Amino acid sequence: MRNAHPARRLRPVRFAGFIVVPLVLAGAALMAVRSRIPIPLPSAIARPAPVPEEPLDPPPAPEPLPDELVKRLAPRLLGGASAPLRPQAIVLHSTSGLSLDRAIVEMKKRALSVHVLIDTDGAAYQLVPFDRRARAARAMDDVAIHLSIVAGVNDATEAQVASCAEIAGLLVRHYRIFASNENVITRAGVFSHTQVKYRFGGLRRGETESGWEPGEPFVQAILTRIGGTFFHEEKWYARSADGWCVMQATRRAVAKATKGRDLTPPARVELRCCESENGMQPDSFRQKYIDRGRMPEIRGIVLHFTYTGTLADAIQAWENDGFGPHIIVDVDGKAYQIVDSLRDVVAAAGGTNETCVQIEIVGMGQKSLLANEPQVAKVVELLKELAAAHRIPLTNADIDDCRGVFSHGQAKKRWGRSRTLTGTDFDPGEGFMKRVLDAAGGTYVPEEKWKGRSGGEWTIELDEWIP
Repeated sequence: MRNAHPARRLRPVRFAGFIVVPLVLAGAALMAVRSRIPIPLPSAIARPAPVPEEPLDPPPAPEPLPDELVKRLAPRLLGGASAPLRPQAIVLHSTSGLSLDRAIVEMKKRALSVHVLIDTDGAAYQLVPFDRRARAARAMDDVAIHLSIVAGVNDATEAQVASCAEIAGLLVRHYRIFASNENVITRAGVFSHTQVKYRFGGLRRGETESGWEPGEPFVQAILTRIGGTFFHEEKWYARSADGWCVMQATRRAVAKATKGRDLTPPARVELRCCESENGMQPDSFRQKYIDRGRMPEIRGIVLHFTYTGTLADAIQAWENDGFGPHIIVDVDGKAYQIVDSLRDVVAAAGGTNETCVQIEIVGMGQKSLLANEPQVAKVVELLKELAAAHRIPLTNADIDDCRGVFSHGQAKKRWGRSRTLTGTDFDPGEGFMKRVLDAAGGTYVPEEKWKGRSGGEWTIELDEWIP
């Protein structure tokens, strides 16, 4: 673990403070009081301690905040009877473009909250006391104070940056929070909501690459102003290791492969509808892959599309990255078992690799798959044969049980563990899923009715707005 950079000296800054005014919202009376807090920032901030590699134990209860601060920040708009909080982190958010009043309305509607909202003029409104938990970021609410700017992504005003930095600086010093975003795994430091979502999930539905809030430049500005240390994504601790919901692109060289083409003898093809040469795998249609063990039983099936134009391109890409399926369906409707056994564990869809047969369909997207009748027919044939052989129900109702037929998109929304988690639909497309399940005599269940879909454990929430 690298040591933190020395703290930077700051010129004294007059604290703009918390100014509270009555807010009247439709259907409910919400009160906030503005006032100035005459607490200057010190001229320097102590060097933070290095981040430990193991998760921190909860810190001891801090000294109470100064009486003047408590009195002037006392009003509660949200939070209710939330649990006590011993802060060891700060998470920075934005309202994704919603106004202050609208953001409060949406939080109340969802029983969510941040501790402080900072309006475009820099005025800061406390919604939850700092010693109580807010609800705004997966896996962080029990350790973090949440600060949110009323803005879109990378859209903060100078007043908001100054106000947020002043508040964050006070909190960092008072609660002895580590002023760095290097290691979110420890849940100790100052992080963007994006970094937290990358690690622990809780993305909003339809999130886009340009919509990761509040924007890393904003986080960098805050950490710089409080004398902390900012790390770009590629320098986040253990960023390329397992355990992240949003994975980083890596190349797990084919040299690590121990099975498949040129490494093990061709195996017997297990399904009648897959191509074979005298019952054995055609050697040119085999993939080199890493031995990850065997499934105790096959419980389900997961469908993907390759996003390549040819089968050969798909296999090459998987061998470069260390990923791949059990079966691939080519554009001519022929299917190939490309691994030695359908019980071999492969890396294709996080959360299902240990229980499901993974089937890739060559094509650039759902539209091309739906237009390719030979491919559709072959996928239906595969579903029927696998379902009969392994007693797999032809439905996508409950992915937690992993017994059924699921899209890679459904697995991504449940567990993440993918490099691509933006947008509302994923491979092979829910329209394609409905088409093949209906044709196979199964039952397709739309997303809103998937078991547990509205629960709080999915990597991608069903909600299209999150604080």
